[in-house]
Amino acid sequence: MNKQTIEKILMAAIQAPSGDNVQPWRFEISKDFSNLELFNLPERDDSYYNYQQAAAYISHGAVLENIAIAAGQLGCDAKIHLFPDNVDQNHVAHIDFQPAKSELDPLYEAIFNRVTNRFHYKSIQLSDNNRQKLIDAATQIEGVNCHVAHEPITIKELAKVLMINDQLVFEHRDIHRFLFDKIRWNQKQIDETKDGLPVDTLGLSSFEKLFFPMMRFWWFVDLANYFGLSRLIGIKCWNNFRNAALIGQITVKKTDARGFVQAGRAMQRVWLEATRQGLAFQPIIGLPLLVYRTKANALTEFSEGQRQMLIKAEDALRDLYGITTHSEYPVVGFRIGKGVPVAVKTLRKTVSL
Repeated sequence: MNKQTIEKILMAAIQAPSGDNVQPWRFEISKDFSNLELFNLPERDDSYYNYQQAAAYISHGAVLENIAIAAGQLGCDAKIHLFPDNVDQNHVAHIDFQPAKSELDPLYEAIFNRVTNRFHYKSIQLSDNNRQKLIDAATQIEGVNCHVAHEPITIKELAKVLMINDQLVFEHRDIHRFLFDKIRWNQKQIDETKDGLPVDTLGLSSFEKLFFPMMRFWWFVDLANYFGLSRLIGIKCWNNFRNAALIGQITVKKTDARGFVQAGRAMQRVWLEATRQGLAFQPIIGLPLLVYRTKANALTEFSEGQRQMLIKAEDALRDLYGITTHSEYPVVGFRIGKGVPVAVKTLRKTVSL
């Protein structure tokens, strides 16, 4: 292997999504460029969603899928060994590279074109063929399943369930704090940090941009909730989701570190296939991860009413997706449709060899 090829693989790797663009990864490459170590950086993501590093592992799964796709495109075979150190769970993967015949992958270019589209989608119908390609993209990953809904009635019902997360973001101080810590308000902040979310990526209307800066202050949000602010935010989410062409859910057989990594790989493949098809994509991870915390009895500082809301939400998701077995656990959701182009992309911190 050579330095130039590894640099291209790493450039693809860091295009992976992460919660609020925190980029919780570190790479170590061997001197002969034949081995790559991937490490989790837990200090990068202290969000409420990242219980037991679940959100970070999902991001690492996307990193690994980018590496696998890019390696094949660039003429090498990547053998991925998950969690090679039984003691250090932050050592996510060891990757061995071997020269191989270059295999053109239709998802490779999508790695660099993929964006999160949080804006309102137009109502369209996907062909059966394109819908099946999205499902097949996910199920190529071992240990995951992919459930989708495309009927308008079911999508509208799912939208009612999924709006719960956005409502809770503005009812829980820790979740609110992390979100606004990661918002970048101007180009100077974007260029200096090369992480976080530029405010123009949030899918806000011109009217919403006028008062959104006030919402970074918890005292304002807490007061405004008496007048229904969090419910209005939930309704905005419902309005965005109800016009999706497809809403999906990736499930795993076991909610452990490997399961979350595999779910991240599957999510990334669906995302890249959607991008290849010219479709908009938004991951829906918050609600499944809150449900995960609920089942682990780790949902601190939530009222009993909010806990019950999340328990009922999981039951509704299972019912609407037709998930009949309890050996499948919802981990990552997504909505897909036709959206307006995203003008601003998140930046990435550079990786040096």
